[in-house]
Amino acid sequence: MSYPPGPPQGYGYPTPPPQQPPRSPWSSPVVLVAIAIGLLVVIGAGIAAWALTRNSSDSDSAGATSTTPSTSTSTFTSTVTRTQAGAPVPTQTQTTTRTTTARPSVSVSGADWQGFLSGPRCNAADDPAVAIGQTTRSRVVICQVGAQTGRWYYKGLADGNTIEIGYPQQVGNSFVAQNGSTTYTVSPSSLVISQNGSTLADEPMLAYWSLS
Repeated sequence: MSYPPGPPQGYGYPTPPPQQPPRSPWSSPVVLVAIAIGLLVVIGAGIAAWALTRNSSDSDSAGATSTTPSTSTSTFTSTVTRTQAGAPVPTQTQTTTRTTTARPSVSVSGADWQGFLSGPRCNAADDPAVAIGQTTRSRVVICQVGAQTGRWYYKGLADGNTIEIGYPQQVGNSFVAQNGSTTYTVSPSSLVISQNGSTLADEPMLAYWSLS
């Protein structure tokens, strides 16, 4: 017994269309545009943050600058290199600190901060004059002992003779030096020399300077 031939293969069943691979959601133009905008926002925020940080650093640096007050001390550094035969000698650096002290300007001709250049003048190198006077006959200087305020001595020159008296007293704007029975009173207006209450000389000042 034979069977009739069957229907052709696939008969009655339509051939399915070819399948397309699923499309990635990241390939959508809308998604791509959104990603691009997001990147631009992130980059812009980063640039802005960098600029703010730089400006803040510059402001802090400018605010930290201070003016150093000037001083009267100067430091000098010199380098000395020495050599010896057969052996190297290290370089030596020598530092010298020099302090400059401002001295007052004296208005009496031929005098500086220690008295008259040709005498009389203060004894020690650091003894300053606190008063200097000149008459037609005499030159007088009241000197301070170093930095000891209120401790003075009197030096005078007249007719080629010199005198030094310790511990004169200040009375108002005058200095009074006592040498035995003789008193020397130096003021901006005159040099008065007296003995036992009697005036021996009253010499008007031609030039006078005082520290105070």
